[in-house]
Amino acid sequence: MTKLLGTSHKIELSNNQQCYQKRKFLTTVMYLSPATESGYNMCPFKTDGCEAMCLGHSSGMMIFPANKQARINRTTLLMTDRNAFARQITKEIDAHIRKADKLGATPAIRLNGDSDLRWESMKFDGQTLIEKYPNVVWYDYTKWPINLRPDTSGYHLTFSRSEKTTMGEIQTNLDAGRNVAVVFDVVPTDWQGWTVINGDEHDERFLDAKGVIVGLKAKGAARKDTSGFVVRLAS
Repeated sequence: MTKLLGTSHKIELSNNQQCYQKRKFLTTVMYLSPATESGYNMCPFKTDGCEAMCLGHSSGMMIFPANKQARINRTTLLMTDRNAFARQITKEIDAHIRKADKLGATPAIRLNGDSDLRWESMKFDGQTLIEKYPNVVWYDYTKWPINLRPDTSGYHLTFSRSEKTTMGEIQTNLDAGRNVAVVFDVVPTDWQGWTVINGDEHDERFLDAKGVIVGLKAKGAARKDTSGFVVRLAS
């Protein structure tokens, strides 16, 4: 069976020795298929820009056929055999917690590496994973409007801007205490009057100060974006 939880370059950056000693979190991530790659829509609020530029199929190791097939396998398991998925994800979460315990670290998990599912509403045997594992730090990026996906105890969400996001929507999220991730060609220190932090330094968004823009540098296909998904500041 395809392993469900894994890693990425930024996860490894968060877990490297220097960062680990500073923050004491051990992080893992699950990569399902983005958008409709698998035949199932895993991103209800996808846009043309984010779908075209998604790191899930346009950057790094994600572009290789074997990794694409692994994403599809995970997604198909979730959508067609919920019980088998629950058994596998529980087994892997338990293993991640044991590994973190041995290191004296707090386990952290991102379930939406490429997808945008409401895990706070998805129950397995009457419980969500967030409810089942209250000592895990759960976090994700999301494009769900905040009124349709309000904050859930134990689950940290960062709103992800697209080319269709208005300045008003950004302000609404920031006012509610939800940070906003923005992809730039060059990450600034401030944008439109808001403080910008460098979101590429580590992946642990739950450690970010509230009320800030999380700046992410365009990667892969996003470097050539013309949809407006990438905010271009360079002259």
